[in-house]
Amino acid sequence: MNPSEIFYKHKEVKPSIVTIGTFDGMHKGHISLLAEMTNLTNDLIPIVISFNRPPKDIINKKKSKMILQLADKKRIIKDIGIEKLISINFNSEIQELDCKDFIKILKDSLNMEVLTLGEDTLLGKDRKGYKNGLVEILNDFGARLISIPNKKDKEDKISSSQIKKSISEGNITKANSLLGRNFFINGKVIEGKKIGATLGYPTANIQYNNDLIIPKDGIYKTKTYVNENTYLSATSIGDNPTFNGSEKTIETFIIDFKEDIYNKYIKVSFLKFIRSQKRFNDVESLKKHMSDDINYIIN
Repeated sequence: MNPSEIFYKHKEVKPSIVTIGTFDGMHKGHISLLAEMTNLTNDLIPIVISFNRPPKDIINKKKSKMILQLADKKRIIKDIGIEKLISINFNSEIQELDCKDFIKILKDSLNMEVLTLGEDTLLGKDRKGYKNGLVEILNDFGARLISIPNKKDKEDKISSSQIKKSISEGNITKANSLLGRNFFINGKVIEGKKIGATLGYPTANIQYNNDLIIPKDGIYKTKTYVNENTYLSATSIGDNPTFNGSEKTIETFIIDFKEDIYNKYIKVSFLKFIRSQKRFNDVESLKKHMSDDINYIIN
């Protein structure tokens, strides 16, 4: 499907204000941009064009890990108050469009009157932004640009890549600060090897999405959401080295919880890294450390 057909499927008659991006993670920078956009709407229809994967993945022919599942990203965008979300795959035909041709498509299909972008966002094969011609192109189509300053952490721009680096290093505190919320993983509880249960700490083994960034191996203080209730929990990520495991798992011990939740979907929200994964010489040493981990989390 060519770009014109993609956007004409979402044709808008009323004048609109549009923004474009991947919005992976929906971090503080994204929230700031979309909140500002909703403040500027007046009588315009706010429209978010969200790429399902980063354009640079397609251009560079690679597949980077994502922070959010697509459904979670859509939900967060909708919760901000965006009336219209156009979720599309960036493809080679979009990649070959000059900025002027892309703007024409947005004007014709979405009746775009205002385009709002982060200050360093560039559009089109010719990479036009507010410093090098995008304003003039928009003016030619009777539209205007509102450039939103980048949200910063100290001196650095908040970015999805920065957040992914923090998550992969286990720096959950920093990742959460940049996100403006707690990083989370959700998935179905599946049957595991029941090692935790034999040690007195039955865990929920989460079937996670391999396309998502996963924190480094270790023990984390977490909150687990089950059936709209919230519980304090300890989450282990790793391959169970004490038992010579080889498969990475995400297992959560939910404190003061006794229900059978096999095949149910749960959400685990990460609060703090406690310690690295470790191979213990015997099971009693492991149980002692697990007890210490739980006591640390509770207290």
